[in-house]
Amino acid sequence: MNVFDRKAKRLQRDRAAQADDHNVYDYLKDEFGYRLADRICDIKRKFGVAVELGCGKGLASRNVYNDMVDQLYQCELSSKTLELSHPSPEVPTHRVIADEEYFPFRENSLDLVFSNLSLHWVNDLPGCFRQVQMALKNDAAFIGSMFGGDTLYQLRVALQLAELEREGGFAPHISPFTDVRDLGNLLTRAGYTMLTIDIDEVTINYPTMYELMYDLKGMGENNCAWSRKLLLHRDSMMAAAAIYQAMYGNEKGVPATFQVINFIGWKPDSSQPQAARRGSGEVSLKDLDKINQLAKQIEDVRGDGKDPQQAAADAKKLVEDLQDVAKKYSDPDDPSGKK
Repeated sequence: MNVFDRKAKRLQRDRAAQADDHNVYDYLKDEFGYRLADRICDIKRKFGVAVELGCGKGLASRNVYNDMVDQLYQCELSSKTLELSHPSPEVPTHRVIADEEYFPFRENSLDLVFSNLSLHWVNDLPGCFRQVQMALKNDAAFIGSMFGGDTLYQLRVALQLAELEREGGFAPHISPFTDVRDLGNLLTRAGYTMLTIDIDEVTINYPTMYELMYDLKGMGENNCAWSRKLLLHRDSMMAAAAIYQAMYGNEKGVPATFQVINFIGWKPDSSQPQAARRGSGEVSLKDLDKINQLAKQIEDVRGDGKDPQQAAADAKKLVEDLQDVAKKYSDPDDPSGKK
């Protein structure tokens, strides 16, 4: 699907990078760039050749050190943004002007690819994932963060209600985002294994809706969908700001939620842990549940105030039932007596 105008996105990023105060708007990508680099550090392995895909200003790369990576490439669509990218302070860093949709590395050449809040503007996300997977070596990692479906839902609702009221219909002003389930399916279909996916949510308060929209433009995150409206009428914008304040406002202004999906996927390799063969289990979950129930009943019998002799008889019967279940999983040839 061709949802986004990639040329418009490049121009938006170029324009944002040329602003005198461009550093003011890096707060969100800077925070998640640090978190992404921290996830790389958590993997107890030193990667050879790494690529930051959609690097922006290198806000993740600048937290990558020589005990994590040997060599680093930064890929970015916007040449103006790439000129401002921060290299790693310790690792040899090379800059490459490249579109995320056309990954410019040969097969089986990379040990790590990571991406910080850039992939939500890619049209062919499955194709991008497949290209990255092909470029990775066996047992290499793809680590990333991207905006999720609930990002800026307050702004989306306010703009839609305002346009419905003032213009009788609405156009999309907020990019469509991927949700967790779809992202997991896409990574699986692209051939990644041992997936790890989690969600972070950050809520930032702005004085009004106007400051939020101005910051999004400063980040280079303004809308580039082909179906976008080129003009947002002043009346509609004023109505949206009032609706935003009325529905979500607090004592600090108006909140904006940024939902970020973090993921790690690995290219398959024979050395990786494999799932057990179906039907190879030796313990029934039904029996495990029965053990818990019997243990609870024993405690209840001992403490319910019954006649001591009757309580002892009931407890003895339950203990015998528990031992019967345990015998199913005993191994006479094992000194410990357990399978």
